[in-house]
Amino acid sequence: MLAVILNGCMTSLGALIGFFLKRGIPQHYTQAIFGVISLCVAIMGIQAAVATQNLILVLASMIVGTLVGTALHIEDHMQQFGEFLRKRLRAGNESNFVKGFVTLSSMQVIGAMAILGPVQAALGNNELLYFKSVLDFTSAFIFATIYGLGIVPVGLVVLVYQGLFYVLATLFLPLMTADVIRELNAVGGIMILGIALNMFGTTKLKIADFLPALFIPMIYYHFIG
Repeated sequence: MLAVILNGCMTSLGALIGFFLKRGIPQHYTQAIFGVISLCVAIMGIQAAVATQNLILVLASMIVGTLVGTALHIEDHMQQFGEFLRKRLRAGNESNFVKGFVTLSSMQVIGAMAILGPVQAALGNNELLYFKSVLDFTSAFIFATIYGLGIVPVGLVVLVYQGLFYVLATLFLPLMTADVIRELNAVGGIMILGIALNMFGTTKLKIADFLPALFIPMIYYHFIG
């Protein structure tokens, strides 16, 4: 559990440092690094998605999960939570605060590492979460220089989300078979690619509404397939 806590703290720490140092970093540098991160996020998503061995399951997972997420208005609720935090913290730029909070929250919690990391940690291996902590620190730092204080609370989102999977992993570890993990990674990869497209500004996908799709492979392999 220590590695899960560290990951959340590293995200908030990176955001705080980025927020306080943003005036000392020229905008064209932050934009250039943001572009590089966007490319790396896209490659990460593609790499995970192409590993699928059941494309029909991945498609069905995305369709069913998106329908559920859209019905639950997950992204809208995240937007509302971001707006609540903006008012509480008296952040000045409404659009940047909410956009930064939602974008980075989605990016840091829907990836395969956000699930596999806590699962491995439950088995006593923290290496993946340590690696993710470095990545999350860096991305939070860059996002904070662009979006401001909206990035700081993302650490709490990461902590709660990954803490939930850590607890679930200790209870339902036998359900995380190789097939489930592989297809779950593929579904997550598509979402990560969607995040990259949003970061490039080419789409405005509601990625948070896709989140329920992550549970479909587990349901399929253990209750349907």
